[in-house]
Amino acid sequence: MIFLNLFLFVTGVLLLVKGSDYFIEKLKFIAKSLNVSELIIGILLASIATTLPEISVSFVSSLQGKSSLALGNALGSVLINTSLIIGIPSFFVPIKVDDKGWKNALLLLLFSIILLIMSIDKNLSRCEGALLLVLYILFVRHNVFLGSENKRGNASEVYKKDIVYVFILAGIVVLGSKLLVDSAVFFAKILGVSEMIIGLTVVAFGTSLPEFANTLNSIIKRTPNIGIGNILGANVMNLLVVIGIASLINPIQVEEKFLYLTMPFMMIIIGVLTISLKRDNIIGRKTGFLLLCLYSLFFLLSLLYQNPL
Repeated sequence: MIFLNLFLFVTGVLLLVKGSDYFIEKLKFIAKSLNVSELIIGILLASIATTLPEISVSFVSSLQGKSSLALGNALGSVLINTSLIIGIPSFFVPIKVDDKGWKNALLLLLFSIILLIMSIDKNLSRCEGALLLVLYILFVRHNVFLGSENKRGNASEVYKKDIVYVFILAGIVVLGSKLLVDSAVFFAKILGVSEMIIGLTVVAFGTSLPEFANTLNSIIKRTPNIGIGNILGANVMNLLVVIGIASLINPIQVEEKFLYLTMPFMMIIIGVLTISLKRDNIIGRKTGFLLLCLYSLFFLLSLLYQNPL
């Protein structure tokens, strides 16, 4: 079993690295062919491709009467995407973002506030789930309009197969992430790491590995807007689509830890990102460091919440 899991670990790394490499190249080609902002391509296309697994999990878990699981996964993904996956690379290399970035970050903050207001009664109803899905449709229309402001490129260069390739490559990245996480959990258990710590670290971060790999690759290839667009779009999808579908199928009972800990931290972290982008369209080292510190504080408080002194 050890050698099998070692093989799966190495395979997962290779699929994750190479899949994300080709994924970014294909998105870059589509953006250039259509003469559309790479940020918009990341928001509208990359995010959908990388968030499909979360949507499917949300759908299945809701059918099984486990809608709160979808809520926890969605909020956790937004937290990790915004703090760690943006914070880690920006701590080392400042990230220059399209001026449409802060507008979408502001919308993300608005959506998180709306979700908090809906959750105050500790229940997300089917009507509220439907409203979240309507908000996502409006969000997409908004970004389609922003994308159409640019002069059209040669759309004939982009074929249906290019869009299909994007989703296939996203699937390869997700598969690589799963193999990597499953094997990492196996080795963590061998080393005697508790299931709670594994859940808060390896599993939690593992669900966001596709976004991390794509963001890192986009920065390396000097197309950071694709990566940041992917993160912003994935976050909006998590809040509006993943949670919307879950609550539409089965109303969600919102636990206190989500209402009083996770959501406030999520809004603070999104607020920090929005302010940074509005100031100069750059996510600098100080912002990256602050995002990492905020997530570290959230992580420590989560441990204390589960194991009070």
